[in-house]
Amino acid sequence: MTTTSRREALKLFAAAGGVAALTPAAFARAADPVFLDYAAASADDPWTLIVRDAPSQGFDGQVELINGRLPDGFAGTLYRNGPGRFSRQDWRYRHWFDGDGFLQSWQIGQDGINHRGRFIQTDKWQTEEAAGRFILPALGSVPPNPGGLSGPDDMNVANTSVLLLGDELLALWEGGSAWSIDPDTLDSRGARRWGQGLDGVPFSAHPKREPGSGIIWNFGQDASSERLVLWKIAPDGTLLNAGLVNDVPGGMIHDFVITERSLVFLVGSYRFQQMRLPFIESFQFDPEAPMRAIAVDKDDWSVRRSWDLPPGFLFHFGGAWEETDGTIRLDAALSQDARFAMAGAYDVMRGHAETDTDAQSRHMQVTLSPGGRSRIEALGDAYIEFPQIDPRQTGLRRRETWHVAWDADQPRGANRIERRNLHTGARDGFDHGAHVYVEEPLFVPAAEDAAEGEGWIVHTALNALAQRTELHLFNAQQLADGPVASWRLPYACPFGFHGCWRSA
Repeated sequence: MTTTSRREALKLFAAAGGVAALTPAAFARAADPVFLDYAAASADDPWTLIVRDAPSQGFDGQVELINGRLPDGFAGTLYRNGPGRFSRQDWRYRHWFDGDGFLQSWQIGQDGINHRGRFIQTDKWQTEEAAGRFILPALGSVPPNPGGLSGPDDMNVANTSVLLLGDELLALWEGGSAWSIDPDTLDSRGARRWGQGLDGVPFSAHPKREPGSGIIWNFGQDASSERLVLWKIAPDGTLLNAGLVNDVPGGMIHDFVITERSLVFLVGSYRFQQMRLPFIESFQFDPEAPMRAIAVDKDDWSVRRSWDLPPGFLFHFGGAWEETDGTIRLDAALSQDARFAMAGAYDVMRGHAETDTDAQSRHMQVTLSPGGRSRIEALGDAYIEFPQIDPRQTGLRRRETWHVAWDADQPRGANRIERRNLHTGARDGFDHGAHVYVEEPLFVPAAEDAAEGEGWIVHTALNALAQRTELHLFNAQQLADGPVASWRLPYACPFGFHGCWRSA
């Protein structure tokens, strides 16, 4: 790109309010290649709105109904968490996962839908907001003239997921404390303190809630020491137990699954090598290292089983169940390597779409049998991510998984919502069209005692033609019929990663 075109792109970017509408001094200094590449791409490509900075004051908006009607009795709040601050002054984060946490709520009722977005005011966010620049190293980036780190919460961006814990909402990250949030106002309350010397201990982004008991299980990873922290929490937020499980390979573990008897981890071949900054460079993909499946007994954390699988990597599971003979069956979005984490998420920050289809994830079913035997079967040809299940079936034998999907000719991301029957292979889905980029779906049961799969799929999306964020609601068993209702915001929000639902 020429200097002239970069400068023109910067002018357009600033005119549209990019990076707080660059001051003349910041404009004159702008030389960061990632910042410049993104500015140029965003000048004429609305897809880049998925990684554009949210305004510091957040969002407050009334949502416009554009299709259908809200079903009678459907009411509650959809929470979505993801990165929302990528740039300060004239410097931009290198990796998508680095952005400061931006929490959104969609309050849905018969009188309409209200949208709110607020930055999660972690210690890091407050320090850097006051300074007007990035100071602390992040997962995949080290800013100019960085400050030092005294502990994992120094770089905590609380940007990955959310968990409802009684009347409290927790914003979750991978490497440090959960962050306590008021679920109504989205005001930040500070790091969640569990006591017992556990301040700052990793509390990961995909906790699992047991049906019936409501007990919550989670983990945290200490990859450099090859161990996991396990958490067991009562429905009211009381800590029931926490402890260490050693001899777990230092893969980058993002998610796990539970069965009625076990906690199941799949350690990919993206393995810790040695401590470096940025921290993500501490990991390398080892094509000779098998994926390792580990099942830990819920009642005795010293009892475990393990299996070796072909090399690979994953971010997300659908769910799992365990049969009477100890066989575990699970489904997941598996990739053959970790190229997205290593390179694709860097490209996104420059405004470039992922084009390496060999690195993208597919829907796989994994069977872990007694005696160390295992099998992996492809469930389809499409690329998929964010597999979701009926939460009432967590850890139990079930039929269905919902997910986003896309094909090789749609490199910018998912444009479809799909449902797959794991036993028959039957599929149902809806294609929003090439200009709509779909975010993670969530399943909302029609009623607590409804049959498995009876309920609603709710998801957000970027409409690139309208340059607005949309909300879509489907009958979970009739996706092909299209949304029963769709709404649109008067603005576009950066993409979130994960969310949760609170019924009214």
